[in-house]
Amino acid sequence: MKKACCARKLVAAAALLAASSAMAQTSTADMIKARQKIFGLENVNAMTGALKKDLVIFSWLGHNTGAVSMYGRIFMIDTYIARLEVTPGRTPLVIKDVVDMKPEAAFIGHGHGDHADNAAFIAAKAGTKLYMSPEACGTAQTALTRMKNDPFMQADPWFAIPQSTTIDCTGMTTAGSVPATEVVRVRQFDPLVCVLSYRAMHSVSVPTDPVWGPRPVVDTADPNDARWFPPGVQLTPQNPRRAGQQDIRQGAGPGGTDQINYMFVARTGYNFVLQANVSIGALKEGVGSNWPQGTPADGQRLMDLAGKQLPNTDLLFTTLSSGNTDNNGWRDLVMWTEAIRPKVLTTGHVTVGAAMQYYSGVLDQLAFMEQPRTGWTGFPRADWPQIRNHTDPTDILKPEVYNPGDPAWFNPQKAAKIAQYCS
Repeated sequence: MKKACCARKLVAAAALLAASSAMAQTSTADMIKARQKIFGLENVNAMTGALKKDLVIFSWLGHNTGAVSMYGRIFMIDTYIARLEVTPGRTPLVIKDVVDMKPEAAFIGHGHGDHADNAAFIAAKAGTKLYMSPEACGTAQTALTRMKNDPFMQADPWFAIPQSTTIDCTGMTTAGSVPATEVVRVRQFDPLVCVLSYRAMHSVSVPTDPVWGPRPVVDTADPNDARWFPPGVQLTPQNPRRAGQQDIRQGAGPGGTDQINYMFVARTGYNFVLQANVSIGALKEGVGSNWPQGTPADGQRLMDLAGKQLPNTDLLFTTLSSGNTDNNGWRDLVMWTEAIRPKVLTTGHVTVGAAMQYYSGVLDQLAFMEQPRTGWTGFPRADWPQIRNHTDPTDILKPEVYNPGDPAWFNPQKAAKIAQYCS
């Protein structure tokens, strides 16, 4: 009995050592390779893996997920990788690339799987600090427990997560709080980058707006998409399970629709500002699927906070998809863009194969809402942002580079707002 007991201890110790080794197996070479793949060879030091410290680099990873380097500090906006596969295929990166990139933080819009999947796993493997609503943080902890007790995952030397592993998830705003009534500052990247967060509204379908009439959007995916970009073996397990498949999803739980928007303010040069939102509520009515009891005053308060009170946005990373497109087209996106007035708008969250349809639809909606109507002051074409549209998969891993020292980002209103929120 004593020998058997000792043998069991040795086996357990060996398993823990193997899992611990898996946690630490991102070598400097792996990190450099992953960062070069995601941010571009020209932006990554080939000896150290450091990113250029005078630039803001945004790389789209598909859907509404972005990898960002600000002054060399690396973080993610959302963690879901659309059509993640066992090996690179239609999606030209795998989950190991994201872990090896070693993001310091991940800012999650809301807890739905198409935004929060992979978050707990990346945090467990790379030590990434998570930020999301407090409701979604609880669901992420549940996902971690499930993964640590998944026999398939624990049997894989790279995917295994030791039982002692913890993740750090910080809730943004008070649970259940009213949208646009709290601004929470994240100090992880002080003093170079001021990070602000606030609760917003998740998209929702509302009746047709009588001012604009019905604007139904029928998704029409390019029929050639599947032929040009055939799928490989998806990472999420199928039935029967195939080799290499693992379940690193967020799973169901609280926080699914609790939308958090983020703002990242560069503290040198002309204070380049990146704002990210992965969902847009029905702003005119002031409701969202997380805020069904809202009123028009709620929508106006949200637009005033994001567009007038917080520092002026230069780059808006936003969603083109909405639960309201069936009745009202891209009305909510145009209202949101008009309120914020970004200089550049970069897109995400589009139905597979329909990127060009959505892009042309947004342009059509902008033109449709250019002139004033009842209750709408108009959105002059001269004030529209430059739109950098993303098509999956051809625009994945094509970094956008911004220089905070470029006078194009100058705005005389910024200084007072930054002093108020970032001092």
